[in-house]
Amino acid sequence: MTTYYPLAVGNTWTYKNKDGSTFTNSVISSEGNAFTMNNSLLGKPQYVRKEGDTFLADNFEAGNFQILLKDNPKAGDTWEIKYKANNFDNILYMTVKETGMQKEVEGKVYQGVLLIEGDLKINMNGNMTSLNYLVQYYYAPDIGLILTTSSYGDSMGLVSYQLK
Repeated sequence: MTTYYPLAVGNTWTYKNKDGSTFTNSVISSEGNAFTMNNSLLGKPQYVRKEGDTFLADNFEAGNFQILLKDNPKAGDTWEIKYKANNFDNILYMTVKETGMQKEVEGKVYQGVLLIEGDLKINMNGNMTSLNYLVQYYYAPDIGLILTTSSYGDSMGLVSYQLK
């Protein structure tokens, strides 16, 4: 079965930021379908668990598991990631924009790529207000996240990976 987020202890992905700096995300332990991740930039673990074809993660707020990704996405699928940051309630409205595309990242061409776009809104005085901040997440089958871009010009591309 194809997965967009292959999780196994020892898997590592190294990314390059727009400024040229790099960081590594690694699976450091697992217990059943629960995985502990280490991001070399964060200095604290993050957790991912797989339930059926859905990946839940606490990437946005520690201990708050939200849908990160699904293995059988269809264009138009949507979900919300709700979290607190800087004492504000945030919602990242996720939409599957495209499946099966080709994408070149750091000189390597990936096939069958999934594109998910997130639209960030923040609760200001009881009103959900758009920050006009869109994030695009590109996942390659059986490899994982290959590229993240944003409407603010940010980018983070996969430069190398090792899968067990």
